[in-house]
Amino acid sequence: MAPETDGTIPPPRRYLWMLRHAKAATGSPGGDHARPLTERGRRDAAALASRLTAGAGALAMVGPDGEDIPPPELVVCSTAVRTTETAALALTAPGGVAPEVRRERAVYGASVPTALGVLHELGDAPPSVVLVGHNPTAFSLTWELLDPTGGGRERLEAHGFPTCTLAVVALPAASWAEVELSTGRLCGVASPPY
Repeated sequence: MAPETDGTIPPPRRYLWMLRHAKAATGSPGGDHARPLTERGRRDAAALASRLTAGAGALAMVGPDGEDIPPPELVVCSTAVRTTETAALALTAPGGVAPEVRRERAVYGASVPTALGVLHELGDAPPSVVLVGHNPTAFSLTWELLDPTGGGRERLEAHGFPTCTLAVVALPAASWAEVELSTGRLCGVASPPY
């Protein structure tokens, strides 16, 4: 529930849930793209799912004006096995209904400009989206999206971005095509153990 306000309408926002894949095996006969989650990775992703069923507030995440963060309606996921498995385990919504999942090869090994381009292509997609990817992109994209004067970058640096980390960034944009770097607010960041 949003707090009482002075009657002004809050600006339109997009919420990016940036999720780094959970702990993966160190090797795979199929190469890096085929690396599966380890047992620890599966446990961490399942524990995150349990926390997420209670909403972002269960992870101490709230929007810039104290508003509830809308649950994600879309998952954009790297095509790697470890990200696909993480999304399947961690992002089942309350009631067992998972959001729509789009697998995007471009997210695997993406640079920040490439990842930002993937977001821009979402256009008028729902306002709350999860991007499931890899480091260094997960950390770098999150860091680059944050307003350098808001303290979020320092908070993110202090926390780091280990496997199965989830960060949520509120972005002042009416559509994903309008999202710009250095404009976001960090709603929160959380890592295992969940």
